[in-house]
Amino acid sequence: DPKRDPEAIERDPQESSAYFNKGKILHALKQYPEAIECYNKTIELDPDYSSAYFNKGTALHALKQYSEAIECYYKTVGLYPQNSSAYFNK
Repeated sequence: DPKRDPEAIERDPQESSAYFNKGKILHALKQYPEAIECYNKTIELDPDYSSAYFNKGTALHALKQYSEAIECYYKTVGLYPQNSSAYFNK
């Protein structure tokens, strides 16, 4: 489980959820640029990872990069229309 395994990325650098979970930790620590890097890597490995777009949007919003955040929320809705938070945030 990558959430509980800080070495998950080293063992399997193609595991998108490992980057996503690292991004969530950095996000919680308010290290938004670093979190965005992790979300970008998640998206690179798995372009349909809707939660990565959503979390990237919230990190961009925290950095007052509103246009980019809205783009992420639109992408989230496109991939996962049931995500009501994405509608609210955009």
